[in-house]
Formats: sequence, structure tokens, C-alpha cells
Amino acid sequence: MALSVVIVNWRNEDDTIRCVRAVRGWSSLNPQIVVVDNESTESSRAALAQVVPTDLICSEINLGYGGGNNLGVRRALQGDAEYILLLNSDAEIAENAARSLIEKLETHSEVSILGPVIRERSEEGEHYYIGGRDIARSRQTRIAAEAGDLAHMPGYPLITVDYVPGAVFLARRAVFEQIGLLDERFFFSGEIADFCRRAIAAKHGASIDLEVTATHDATRVPKSRRDTLYVYYSLRNRMLYARKHYPAKTFKHLAFWTGVCALEIGRALMRHEIPRSRAILLALRDGYANRSGNQNAAFL
Repeated sequence: MALSVVIVNWRNEDDTIRCVRAVRGWSSLNPQIVVVDNESTESSRAALAQVVPTDLICSEINLGYGGGNNLGVRRALQGDAEYILLLNSDAEIAENAARSLIEKLETHSEVSILGPVIRERSEEGEHYYIGGRDIARSRQTRIAAEAGDLAHMPGYPLITVDYVPGAVFLARRAVFEQIGLLDERFFFSGEIADFCRRAIAAKHGASIDLEVTATHDATRVPKSRRDTLYVYYSLRNRMLYARKHYPAKTFKHLAFWTGVCALEIGRALMRHEIPRSRAILLALRDGYANRSGNQNAAFL
């Protein structure tokens, strides 16, 4: 069960250290832990070096979710890890849950990417999510579920999904070796959906294990960032994804997302959410311009 766990840090050393210590506390899996410090500073390097003495990778620039995880995956592929787990610093998975996911992969050769049910905490309460739908075609891509319904779903315990959420994402090393790494043009949001689509096209199944649950605490990210950066990249990258995977239907998808953005701008203005409305407008502009990569400067 050779396992590498990749954790990306960006301006959030406290959560990253908490996450690393939780994984280091596992008693039997003993994974390699690779931490990538995006936009690394002297203070962040010093803090992380206390808990990650060997596999700490420091990047002076912010490479985003995709670029940061790619650095970690490259390091993992240099070793003998058979499985690679991408783990958000604001997420948590118990050792027995991680072991269960690996055991499922070992007994289901048709599945190469596997994730748990995500129990997410937010200001609105607690919700369960079981993977996601095509991000170019669905406004609500995350699939919500009730905890009591999981055991009764068709296909239980494994269900096929369009993508496995990046908060807790387990894959065979063979997937990365065959199709390559995450597409860094997305920067943040959408690169996992893109990776899963490419993997599925290469006959690597993507599934959610309904018997395994992990937690994701959305409240750890400031609401101001979720209402601007997250909104911007989520919407912009749907158009990038549509251009990449539906080139013959680009105009149709751009028209659809134009309507969605116009509606969301109107709602944001009615609620006097000016930063959010601006983020949506910039996402629409950059989606039409086919702009990709890091656009954090527009918000930070």
C-alpha cells in the first residue's frame, strides 16, 4: 500500500500543519507526505520545515492548485508510491478511511480514481456531497445527498461520477503516468474535473466510495475570498473547460454561461454584493477572452 499524500499550502500554514500532523499520526499506512508551499515566504518555510523536514517543496510564486499539486505529484512519482492522495489542508480523512479507499482500488481494477463522501461544514450548516457532474453543462456540479440515503443508492458502495472532488482525491500512479498531470491553465477550480475527464477517456474509471466519509471545513476560507476568487475561477474555468472538451459547441456553452453570469450579477447587485458581482463580470470577460492562469491580482 505504498502511498504518497500531497498537501498544498498557500497563506495558511496553521491549517497545513494541522493537516500534516493528522496524517503523521496514522499508525500503519506510513505515507510519504509531500508539502508544497505556494508563494513561499521565509516565515512559512520556517513553520512548515518544523513538521515536514524532508519532502517540503517551496515555490516563490503561487502556482495555484494545479501547479502546486503537480510539484508534489512529480516528487511522489520519483519514489515507489503506488497511490497518490491529494489532500486539501482544510480537509481531513481518517487512516481507516484512507485504507478503505486503497483497498477498494486494489479489488476494483476498473476504478483508478476514487474519493469519499465529503461531509462539508459551511455557514449554512452541514451537507454531504458525492462527487460531481460535467462542469461545462451543469450549474450545480456538486452532487448533494442525504446521509441516510447513501446505502440505498444504485451501485452501492461505488458510484460512477464525472469527477472526484479535489479536496480528497486518491488515484493510482498509473493514471498520472499515462495521461500526465493537472492542467495548470485552470490555476484553481476545474483542473480536477478536466483530469478526470481525460482519465475516463483513457479507460480509467472515477468513482465515489459511499462507505467512506471525509470532512471538508469550508469555513476555514474567508467568505470574502469565496465570494470573489472562488466565484471568479469557478465561472471562468467552466468556459475554459468547455472550449477544451466541446470545441464544436463553444459558442453554445459561452451563450449558456453568459446567461448564468448575467442572472448571478443581477442577484448579487440586488443583495448589494458589489465584489461578488465584479468577480462574475471579470469571469465572463476573461472566459470570452480565453484568458487562463493566475488572475489573483484582480482581487488581492
